[in-house]
Amino acid sequence: MQLDHILHPLGMNSFWYWRRLLKQFGPVSPGLRHRAILINLFSPLTAGLRLQDRLIYGRRIAKTAITRDPLFILGHWRTGTTHLHNVLAHDPQFGFVTTLHTQAPGLCITGRPIMKPILKFFMPAQRPMDNMALDPDLPQEEDFAVCNECPHAYYIGLYFPNHVRALFHKWVLFENVSDEEKEEWSRAYKHVIQKATFIAKGKQLVLKNPPNTARALELLELFPNAKFVHIYRNPYAVFKSTMRLAHAFRRWMALQDIGEEQLEINVLHYFREMMTRYLAIRDKIPAGQLTELRYEDLEQRPVEELARVYRELSVPGWETAREPIEAYLASQADYQKNTFTMLEADIAKVEAHWQFAIDAWGYERPAVARG
Repeated sequence: MQLDHILHPLGMNSFWYWRRLLKQFGPVSPGLRHRAILINLFSPLTAGLRLQDRLIYGRRIAKTAITRDPLFILGHWRTGTTHLHNVLAHDPQFGFVTTLHTQAPGLCITGRPIMKPILKFFMPAQRPMDNMALDPDLPQEEDFAVCNECPHAYYIGLYFPNHVRALFHKWVLFENVSDEEKEEWSRAYKHVIQKATFIAKGKQLVLKNPPNTARALELLELFPNAKFVHIYRNPYAVFKSTMRLAHAFRRWMALQDIGEEQLEINVLHYFREMMTRYLAIRDKIPAGQLTELRYEDLEQRPVEELARVYRELSVPGWETAREPIEAYLASQADYQKNTFTMLEADIAKVEAHWQFAIDAWGYERPAVARG
């Protein structure tokens, strides 16, 4: 099935909310109006399921206690955050936010028997940017759930890319955010975590969400005992892979046109701003609540590196987690990563914008591809 015909995430959420976003961030580009038409058609059909979810579970979710603050995976897009999330999700002590929850947060409990097969039908079996498995029950980034219920989320910019730069600075870097707006964001974010905790029957959550890399201090305001593992990767590879991701999101979700040149400008800008912020705040995270992980080390010696993460963060249960984690790693042995050709122009762009990260983590200049 072509990406252009996949059900848009906003089609599984409130029609009122969709109209609010359209008024605030629209209009939809003429060549992409078919997506808006599908949202208009499908969203009202799910209103009953959302009402049912709210009436049956609303109060119970609001009262759900988070007895153990989450373990947050930090890292820029395409640094191995999804792989690490999938690995840690196989530890039976952890719960996580599912793809179904993020795509249809308002009806993911009572609506599950209906929506799961619908979502599975429209959803590709593999992610378009890297061929990793995609399924309604697999772990997913909680910010997708936030942006499908609250306008204070950077990922709304994936739908409305004309506003993506402003959304990034406001909801990733928290620039020019009023107290009222921050409180609304906090409520929306905590609600997603409470609902995921309720669905996971009270388990501690392991969460992966790249925007959190720049806002760990804001998360500590909500969850003072949270633990963080930051995974990083060769910036040269991150650039090429993130460009592929940006193209995939444009084909999959965008309701507004965005050009190739602007995509590249955004990718270079976001990494620089996000990782500069992370490097500035990481020493403010309390001792014992942050560890770092090199993606290449996780690839080469995963069991040893994961054991170190558990040890340095004082996360219990490694001996119980080790067997299911090793079984999952064995099941991924044949997975083939994307490979990229690095041209001199690519290398020059990375070094012009991201040299600070190359220096911080000690990566070497790659070989230049010859024509």
